[in-house]
Amino acid sequence: MLGRAADNLFWMTRYVERVENTVRLLRATALTALLIESGGNGADTSVWARPLLLTGRMDDFLARYEQLSPGRLMAYMLLDRDNPASVKSVLDRARESARATRHLLTTEVWEGINATWLAITDLHFAALQQQGLDDRLDWLTERCFLFRGALFGSMRRDEGLLFANLGLYLERGDHTARFLASQPERAAATEDPAAKVREYYEGTALLKALGSYRAYRETYSSNIEFPRIAELLILHGTVPRSLRGAVDEVVNSLRALNPTADSLKAAHELQYRLQTIQIGHVRRVGLRAFLLDFSKELDEISGQIQRDFMMVQ
Repeated sequence: MLGRAADNLFWMTRYVERVENTVRLLRATALTALLIESGGNGADTSVWARPLLLTGRMDDFLARYEQLSPGRLMAYMLLDRDNPASVKSVLDRARESARATRHLLTTEVWEGINATWLAITDLHFAALQQQGLDDRLDWLTERCFLFRGALFGSMRRDEGLLFANLGLYLERGDHTARFLASQPERAAATEDPAAKVREYYEGTALLKALGSYRAYRETYSSNIEFPRIAELLILHGTVPRSLRGAVDEVVNSLRALNPTADSLKAAHELQYRLQTIQIGHVRRVGLRAFLLDFSKELDEISGQIQRDFMMVQ
């Protein structure tokens, strides 16, 4: 496969996964704010700042919108084409990558991503509010699921699907790591009832945002606790959005593409660390430091994949 085609397939799925991750982040933010407020703690603007801090867009947002509010945040993160991290901007890039490799995609994959792009390309915030923000966020999540269903249900099991798989799981692992790292620091244990309530609400929102609430309940019999959330989403390979699960998928795809590739060696080293590390060691290193280091290693693996397979001569 030509490097340019592999690159477009890689970024097509990476961008679609980024759309879903952004939507999940916004839903988690709204749910956390709602639960904290209903729990009697009042409005908390710091909750609404988290998507901007996670995506590195705080300065740009304040320069153009001046004041943070839920409505302005949603408009900026969903529909603002001047924001490269917005759903509309990322979906533009996903559709362009798909269009460039239209001849390699099945009709189901192309029509799925194109129909989603058409439905949102001219959407404005007033119309979004009229349609119902929650309904539209649910719709976007469903469209991403349908895209993956078409991808894995209609594409041949060849190089194209392997490159698409790499983009998807590198993006997913990076988002999970950054999302966990963006959580506020918490004491190991607290007897403050208000702090316990807030931790429960935020933990529930976090697990739901990463599609792991049921997995947590099936794995642990305890109440929702952030140390256990971290353990589940870092080390449990059976959880789809865990770091271990994402790296396992990357290793499998690279091994099928080229078992001697430098990128496979780097990915396999990262996989081995996740297989052998204990959560106690992660805590001693520092959870945030561990997660940011993991994201950096994923970025390096992504760059090596592009050097191994996608450099256009």
